[in-house]
Amino acid sequence: MLDDSAHSIALGTTIGMFIGMTPTVGCQMALVILLHGLIGRYMSFNRVAALITVYVTNPLTTVPIYYFNYKVGTLFVEGSVSYAEFEQILHYDSFATWWTSVVQLFVNGGFPLLIGSLIVGVICSAVTYPTMRWLLKSVSSTQVAVETTRPKFANAEAEKSAEPKMTVEQTS
Repeated sequence: MLDDSAHSIALGTTIGMFIGMTPTVGCQMALVILLHGLIGRYMSFNRVAALITVYVTNPLTTVPIYYFNYKVGTLFVEGSVSYAEFEQILHYDSFATWWTSVVQLFVNGGFPLLIGSLIVGVICSAVTYPTMRWLLKSVSSTQVAVETTRPKFANAEAEKSAEPKMTVEQTS
């Protein structure tokens, strides 16, 4: 429903996916806005699509996604944080505890989380762009086909008057 080109929406979704996969929980929307301000003139992408997509990591998915990213990172760099520790680190009740959680996330998860997040982010983004582009083109062509087969009316009253009227005849 975004009024933009398929390329711009797919690119926005791709950027949002990459940022959503990075361990920047709580700062992701600000990162999208900052990135759009920095490169928006040179590489146009749909901000709204990016802002929506960063919510791939949300309170329900943050721990599983970040732990998966961490495990991918441990394939390249040593690390020993358990899933339960990730749950404990990412549990926060206020802004002050959120900031402490973010710091602990980097101290405990550190380099494996960063490496894994970059790898997973690049792979997810590489899949997101062509998938979104295909979906947008498919939806667009379906909408065009539906719009060309429906008659166009100047206003809603004309559309109502064009509908067949049913009458009931009484016989005596």
